[in-house]
Amino acid sequence: MARPIRARPSPARQLAETPSEVLAPDLRSSVDSLRMVLELIRLLDERGFLRFSTDLLREEDRVVEVLTERLPPGGVRRAMRNLEVLVGTFRELDPATLGVLARSIPGALKEAEKAGAGRSIGLLEIMNTLRDPEVNRGVRMVLGFLRGIGRESGRG
Repeated sequence: MARPIRARPSPARQLAETPSEVLAPDLRSSVDSLRMVLELIRLLDERGFLRFSTDLLREEDRVVEVLTERLPPGGVRRAMRNLEVLVGTFRELDPATLGVLARSIPGALKEAEKAGAGRSIGLLEIMNTLRDPEVNRGVRMVLGFLRGIGRESGRG
């Protein structure tokens, strides 16, 4: 009668490397990348995005449930499409330009509030006001903005 073969691991296999020994070469070659990942994690944590993202992922089913309860039928789908369009739009914007625009909004709203009160404005006053370099720059930006909207809406 044949006897079962009993495999015995070779001594080399018995002395398997520890995880730190296996990873050591990769860790040494990736020090800068790992530091950047750690910095990213620290920044996400400092600004609350890490906790928010973690909580959102943990409660994903509940978030979807709340959205579907609160929004009318088709609303969730439409909201997600709108969010996709907004994200695409922001992806295309130059961060420096968007930063300038965002920083200028509070001051612009204050100016608009001051200018909105009082009497009506006449054509001569408009023409004189356009000589102000700041007003002229703003009018040119608004006109360019309107030109861009008109151009893009004509393509649809």
